Order: sequence, then structure tokens, then C-alpha cells
Amino acid sequence: MVIADRTRLEQVAANLIDNAVKYTPSGGRADVEVRREGEAAILRVRDTGPGIPADELSRIFDRLFRGDTSRAERGLGLGLSLVKAVVEAHGGTVNVVSEPGRGSVFSVSLPLG
Repeated sequence: MVIADRTRLEQVAANLIDNAVKYTPSGGRADVEVRREGEAAILRVRDTGPGIPADELSRIFDRLFRGDTSRAERGLGLGLSLVKAVVEAHGGTVNVVSEPGRGSVFSVSLPLG
């Protein structure tokens, strides 16, 4: 069990899942996994979208940042910064592994209570 603000964690999951669906082309996949790893709960959202260029990876959690490929999509550039802020406020971490043309994997780790 994670001791947390349920509404805020629902926002975290919704933002990550929404991004995966939004950036995955028709016929692609967006997978969601929740599991326990040691003393942490892990939420992993994987997609087969276009991926994130290496030069943008360090900035995607910055408030109002919108990468070149995201400018054509709806949104204000606040979703991932909100994800990071909420996760860190709960003592957790968020990271991303991505490669252009191969999709992205966002992982959230939260301490178990």
C-alpha cells in the first residue's frame, strides 16, 4: 500500500496514460503495468510512439516545455511537470527511457507505506 493523495496519483497515472495514447499511432500499443519491486510500488507506462529525441529528454519534465513533436498535439506542456512534482512530493521518483522510432517507457516509483 502507498500512503498518498489518491486524487493526485490518479492525475499522475492519467497524464502518463493520456500521453502514451496521444503519441502512439493507430495500430501501435500503450501498455500499463503496476507492480511491487522491493519496498516500492512501480507504475510503468510503455508506448510504441515516435519516441523522444535525446536532446529533449533532459527537459521534458520542465514546466511549459513542449518538444518539437508535441507541438502539433493538444496540451500546455504542464502534464509531465505535474507528474514529477506530485511523485516527488510523495517521496518517489519518475524517469523515462526513450529512443526515437522505438517509443517511450515512463516509470514511477513510490515508497510503500
